[in-house]
Amino acid sequence: MSIDTIYKVTLHPFINESIASLKSMTSLSGSAGEAFMDKVEDFRFKGYAVCSDITGCLDGVIMMHHYPETAVSIGNSVCQNMFDEAYNYPEINDELSNALAEWGNTIVGRATDLLSRNNLKFDFSSPYFIHNFKDMENYLAGVKEIITVPITVEGVGRYYFNLLVRNVNFQTSNVEREQSSGIANPHSTPLPLESKILLVDDSAMIRKAIKRFLAGLGYENVIEADDGSTAVEAVKNQAPDFLFMDVVMTKMNGNEALKAIRASGSNVPVVMLSSVTDKGLVDECQASGVSGFIFKPIQASNGAEIIKDYLKIV
Repeated sequence: MSIDTIYKVTLHPFINESIASLKSMTSLSGSAGEAFMDKVEDFRFKGYAVCSDITGCLDGVIMMHHYPETAVSIGNSVCQNMFDEAYNYPEINDELSNALAEWGNTIVGRATDLLSRNNLKFDFSSPYFIHNFKDMENYLAGVKEIITVPITVEGVGRYYFNLLVRNVNFQTSNVEREQSSGIANPHSTPLPLESKILLVDDSAMIRKAIKRFLAGLGYENVIEADDGSTAVEAVKNQAPDFLFMDVVMTKMNGNEALKAIRASGSNVPVVMLSSVTDKGLVDECQASGVSGFIFKPIQASNGAEIIKDYLKIV
């Protein structure tokens, strides 16, 4: 398969979503260079990467590959946009790693949604990080081709998208992005301020942001869970009055947790959080009964207003 075919079918949605999310989540501007073939034997780790494994008709790895200084700049900017505060960390730490994870989750979620609409039968893992050059040996095993696209971030530097290809077996198709406006909230009465709210997301950064938005609206009784299975137990043991729950999580996805919560007999209102706008997933969650969807990214500029609407606060 030619480089043009692989780039257009697989990489192109990631590049578009990367640049769009860069602008919406950091207020930075990026532009893509020309795709080129990297030599596998000469491929070098630049210091920091967000990855997602691809299985199915395409076997390989999508890698968002940063120089450390670029990763630091983007991570600080993601934090600044989310919390409306100045961030100037000089090197990667847990908070910047969480910020870059959320940025990566948004890009991968939206791009994989676009690809799934064309029945290419890909499966993507949740994004994860590589910090050590020694780890690269595992990802290069069996790789036959590496396609690289440089992204120039104005005033910051460059990062790269790499597609590490082990095997390819699919036919091409045109991909067009569709917009989704979310689902109407069927609940009509305001949620009392003393209500207990459960936040479920494997991103500590997202939990921190939403907890801050809720506090600004007067909701202080907030509990947290970092995966779907913990959320199921929290609903059973702590009886929250309202849930905000991520869809894609490491241990149990939110749509699976939602089914388990409903199977237990709970009718607690649930608003799903997701960077994935797949209609099939939305329909699945609707069938289990949700109060709405919040499609990421969620920022300091709009977060409280979005949440306020779902909680029916006048």
